[in-house]
Amino acid sequence: MAVTRILDTAALRAIVDEVGLDSLMDEMIERLRTGFRRFDPEQVTAIDRTGFWYEKPALGLVEWMPTMEAGGRVSIKTVGYHPTNPTQRGLPSVMATTSLHDTTTGRLVSLTDATFLTALRTGAASGVATDLLAPIDATVLGVVGAGAQAITQVHAVSRVRPIERVVVYDADPEIAATFVARLPLDVAVVTADAEGLDHLVENVEILCTCTSVEPHAGPVFVDRPHIPGLHINAVGADFPGKTEVPTSMMVQAFVVPDSARQCLAEGEAQVLRPDQLGPELWELVAAGDASHRQELTVFDSTGWALEDLIAAELALDHADRLGVGVDAELQAVPVDPYDPYEVVRPR
Repeated sequence: MAVTRILDTAALRAIVDEVGLDSLMDEMIERLRTGFRRFDPEQVTAIDRTGFWYEKPALGLVEWMPTMEAGGRVSIKTVGYHPTNPTQRGLPSVMATTSLHDTTTGRLVSLTDATFLTALRTGAASGVATDLLAPIDATVLGVVGAGAQAITQVHAVSRVRPIERVVVYDADPEIAATFVARLPLDVAVVTADAEGLDHLVENVEILCTCTSVEPHAGPVFVDRPHIPGLHINAVGADFPGKTEVPTSMMVQAFVVPDSARQCLAEGEAQVLRPDQLGPELWELVAAGDASHRQELTVFDSTGWALEDLIAAELALDHADRLGVGVDAELQAVPVDPYDPYEVVRPR
């Protein structure tokens, strides 16, 4: 019998109910740190994502993000990004599913709703980067773009820095107005309007950009004087031509990509040459390098496939421990492995 554990929304809700959002975020951050420290390109293959980009019937993409750990598992995340989903269809802009496969047999071990996990691991990756790159005593966080990704960005940053105040801006005031109600922590929140956006950038110590700006319509703010040591988690650039941070700031900054090739193709690093990039995040973590906290720094976060393997295994570990999820025989296993018709013959 080949059983696959299906982790649907109900299973993930049960995990969060038992573990708690703060503890789950802390665990996700620590698992990413551990995974980055242990990352060996000879043993783990994390392929840059690829897929279909299109403009009809709506601007969007469907991509796949595969990772294989030698002697371990293969994860394949399929993810759709459609920026008009929230306003036109009442759906998240990012919708994803992750499968885990056993490398001994090829068996499908688990199939997981990865929409929540994608947001969680994206926030956690910014938490890892922030811990190494942002001023150690930073208390003021700015957010440009108040949609779904903004929530996990603020949550993760608040787990690694003593954030006391969040200043948030969104081009849609109605989305900005709901930000506090969606935020899973008690912190002072100030909402900025368009006129206050420049003031926001000038007066925060950490800045997270997570917008749905159209390709070639960026940046989403202008280069202005800022607090020394400003750290930016640039999360929204995930499409060719889509950028959020002014090129003049990118050129000045110490830029840490999650995946250099991927970021040069569709991240903030599109505006840079390869030799203008710093180390990838896993290299920074492995080196324990926190020497750039007094500089302007940018974490270019496009979403690295290894993060999805780590997130899916975290969810499966909790599901196994708690006994949640649905076990299903999705893959046929005949008594005679040489007879492909056995399982469909009338009994």
